[in-house]
Amino acid sequence: MIKSMTGYGRGEAEAPAQKWIVELRTLNHRFLDLSLNLPKHLWALEDRVRKLIKSRVLRGRVELQLSWETKPEHAPALKLDLALVEETLNMLRQLAAAAGLEEPLQLEHLLHFADFFISREREAPDLEETWLFLSQALHQALDILEEMRRTEGAALAAEMVAFAQEMGHLLDRIKAQAAGLPGQWRERVRTRLAEVLAETGGVDEARLAQELAFLAERRDIQEELTRLESHLGQFRHTLEVGDNSGPVGRKLEFLLQEMLREVHTIGAKANDLVIAQAVLEIKGFLERLREQAQNIE
Repeated sequence: MIKSMTGYGRGEAEAPAQKWIVELRTLNHRFLDLSLNLPKHLWALEDRVRKLIKSRVLRGRVELQLSWETKPEHAPALKLDLALVEETLNMLRQLAAAAGLEEPLQLEHLLHFADFFISREREAPDLEETWLFLSQALHQALDILEEMRRTEGAALAAEMVAFAQEMGHLLDRIKAQAAGLPGQWRERVRTRLAEVLAETGGVDEARLAQELAFLAERRDIQEELTRLESHLGQFRHTLEVGDNSGPVGRKLEFLLQEMLREVHTIGAKANDLVIAQAVLEIKGFLERLREQAQNIE
């Protein structure tokens, strides 16, 4: 199954104290690149999060955003550090006296000191319980993400198969034109030899055969056509049925590189206008396919 590397998934899990919310966004990348935004108190769970994502996503950049909503009855308690408040008041009075200020201290002056307020969790978080609900939200987000990637991948594959079919038609045109090239070469060589050997009164058939053999060896594109046809067949097969060995994006990119190499050689060796025009069209399709293959996992 072809999957796109871009997608989005969101999952939620309701715990006794909190509701966990996991958001995943995936982008194109040559390899698997994970960017996890976990709070410090959950760093111990990072390895589990990574393993779970890696079991479902094989290629692309994955950005994870974790948030949670704490239920009121489980909200962190706040207490006031009275000793720190008294010490700060004394320091401010000394500062005012040293500066010769007579303005009385106001409550708003003390509100600049956030350290007065100490946040205290009512209960220490249980990592195993946290993972139980966090993993549920993550699984849900991965399910939605995978569905989106499959849907986009199917659309990409359908468009790429259509391009590959057009390339197949162009390849048939090249093969048909290539079949008539030896006859064209023979007449071309015969004409040139006739001009060179006009003084001898005729064309040396042995020389003609020698020149034709040399030209055929230098201009023959049959091997390139065979390889191009094979690569194109593998490319279409991979798009239609996928590859159980892993991500297909790199395989598709490799096949496109090989096809482009064969097309370059065909265009250079054939020295024919009809083939040259078909080669240009194939190169255009290959470039569009290369851009799309970069979006496939």
